[in-house]
Amino acid sequence: MGPSFVIERFEFFYKNEWRFRAFKGLVTFLTGPAGSGKSSGAESLLYALGLTKSTVMPEVRRCDVVRLVFRVAGTRWQASRSGRSSGGQVIFENLSSSTEPDRSFPVQAAKAGETSASDFILELFGIQPMRSGAVTLNLSHVYRVMTLGQATIATEYLGGLGKAERVLLFEVLLGLRDAELDRLENAGSDADSRYNKAKRLLNQFTKLRETGVLADPEAVRAQHAAKMQAHQDTTRRWDEANGAYSVMAGEHGRLNAVYGVADKDRSRARRKADEAAALLRTAAEGQGRAQGHLNGLHAAAAKKDPEDCSRCGHVLPERNPGLCRQCGQACAQESGHDERRQEALARAQAELDRATMIRAKREETARAAADAATGAESAARAALNARDTYEKQTLAPQRTKVHELEKTAHGLSKEIEQLAVRLEEAGYIAVQEREVQAREQEKKTVLRDRDAARTAREQRRKELLHRWSELFLARVREIDPSKNIATIDAEDFTTLVDGKAFEDSSVAGGPKTVTNIAVLLSLRDLAREEPTVTVPPFLLIDSPLSGFGAQGLDEQISTRLLKALITAADDPSPDGFACQIITVTNDPLPQAHSGVREIRLSPEHRYFDHAPLIDGPLSA
Repeated sequence: MGPSFVIERFEFFYKNEWRFRAFKGLVTFLTGPAGSGKSSGAESLLYALGLTKSTVMPEVRRCDVVRLVFRVAGTRWQASRSGRSSGGQVIFENLSSSTEPDRSFPVQAAKAGETSASDFILELFGIQPMRSGAVTLNLSHVYRVMTLGQATIATEYLGGLGKAERVLLFEVLLGLRDAELDRLENAGSDADSRYNKAKRLLNQFTKLRETGVLADPEAVRAQHAAKMQAHQDTTRRWDEANGAYSVMAGEHGRLNAVYGVADKDRSRARRKADEAAALLRTAAEGQGRAQGHLNGLHAAAAKKDPEDCSRCGHVLPERNPGLCRQCGQACAQESGHDERRQEALARAQAELDRATMIRAKREETARAAADAATGAESAARAALNARDTYEKQTLAPQRTKVHELEKTAHGLSKEIEQLAVRLEEAGYIAVQEREVQAREQEKKTVLRDRDAARTAREQRRKELLHRWSELFLARVREIDPSKNIATIDAEDFTTLVDGKAFEDSSVAGGPKTVTNIAVLLSLRDLAREEPTVTVPPFLLIDSPLSGFGAQGLDEQISTRLLKALITAADDPSPDGFACQIITVTNDPLPQAHSGVREIRLSPEHRYFDHAPLIDGPLSA
C-alpha cells in the first residue's frame, strides 16, 4: 500500500475571518440536507493540494486563502493556495520540521521540467508521474481513486475516467509499469504515430497522383533537364557578352579620357585667346592716346598766338605785351619756342610709333591665340562626338544585350527552382514509400521490445487482476449478497458484475454506486496484501447512498454499504496509520458507531458560513 494520507484540518480565510473544519479520527461523516454546503466542503478538501479545476466552487472563490493540514506517512504538512483563482502557487510547509524551508510550486507548470504542486504530492505518495501517448499521469487522475463525487458516483465509472487515463493510472498504481516500461510504451506510441503519419501522407500523395495534381516525374525531369541546358547556354553567352562589354567599357573610358584632355586644351586655348584679345585692346587704346597727343601738338604748332588753351581749350586771357597768354610767363625768343615745340612733336611721334609697333605684335599674338582656340574647340568637339557615337552605337547595345541575357538567366534559374520543387513533389511517392518502410521497421523493432517487456509482466498482471477480482467480488457481495460474479478486466480495468458491464448495469442508481465503491475498497484491500500496489489509503465518498431508497432491500444494501465504509478504516496501513474515510450523506447516521465522528450541517449551520473560528475550540 502507498503511504498513509490523513487530513487533520481544513482552514480557510472566509469573509475576513479564519475558519476551520477539523477531521478527528479515521471515519468522519458530513451529514445534512441539501443547501448546507456538504458537497462543496467535501469537494474543496483536496483543492488546496494543487488540483486543477476548470470551475472553482463559489464558496472557495470567496476565500482569500484555503489551507489543508494533513499527514503523509506520519509527517505533518500544511498546503496553502488562493481560493479565488484556479491557477497561482501552492505553498507547502513541513510542520514536523522547524528547519525545513517552505516550498512553493505552481498549480500548473509553465515550462518543461518545472515541478508543479501535483508533481510534489505524487512524490509524497510515492507515485511516479509517467506518460502514455498524450496522457501524462497527474494528481487529477489519482484523485479519481481517492474520491467519488456526488455528480458521478451513480452514473460514471470512477468519475468518468477515460480509458487511456484509467489504464495508465492502474498500471502505475499496481506496479505493472516502471520507468523502463514507461519509456518503451511511449517509444511504441511515438513509433506508431510516426508510422501512421507517414502512411497517411503516402495515401494523400497517391491520390494526388491519381487525380493529376502531381505531374509525371519523367515529364518534369525532361523539362528540368531542358531548362538546365538552356540556363547553361544563356549563362555562357552572358559571360561572353559581359567580357566583351568590359572591353568596350574600357574603350569608352579611353575615349572619355581623350575628350577630357581635349576639353581641358580647349579651355586653356580659349583662355589664352581671351587674354591676347584683352592685351590687343589695351595696345589699341595706347596707340589712340599717342595719336591724339601728337595731333594736339600739331594743331598747337599751327597757331602762332593761340587763342585757346592747349590743354583745356578755353579762351586764353589777354596779357601784357611780352607775356605768354597761356602760362603768363615772359616769352622766350621765338626760335627757342619752336625748338621745344619740335622736340615735343618728336617725342609724341616716337610714342606713337612705339604704340603702333606694340599693337601690331599683339594683333599677331591674338590672331595666333584665336586660331589655336578654334583648333582646340574642333578637337574637343571631335573627341566628344567620338565618345558619344561609341556609347550609342557600340557600348549601349552591348549593355542591353548583357542585361537581357542576365534577365533570361535569372528567369531560367527561378523556373529550374520551381521544376526542382515539382520534381521533388512528383517523386515524393517513392521517397514516402521508403519513409513508410523505415517507420514500419522502426515500429516493429520498438513494439517487439515493448511487447517483450509486457510479456515479462503479463503473469504478474494476471495474478494481480485475479486477486483484485476476488476482492472486488467480496466487496460487492458484502454490500449486495445477491451478486454472484464480479470481475475486473485485465486489459482496460473495467468491471463486469453478473455479466453486465458498468454502463449496462442500470441507467443510473444503486448498482453503479455499489460498483464504484466496491472497486475502490477492493483496490485498498489488494494494496494491503501487495506491497507493490501504491494506492493512497484515503477515501472520500460523496453521497454513497445515491440511487437507493429508504425501505426494503435498498435500505438493507444502504446499511451494509455504510458499514463496509466504516469498517474499511479499521485496517492499519503498512506505515502504522490507518485508512481515513470521509463520507457525505443527507441523513444523519441511524445509529452511533465506535470511532465514527459526525459533523452535522444544516441551513443554520452551513459548512463554510458557520464553521468555527480558527481560534475556537478544536473539538467543534
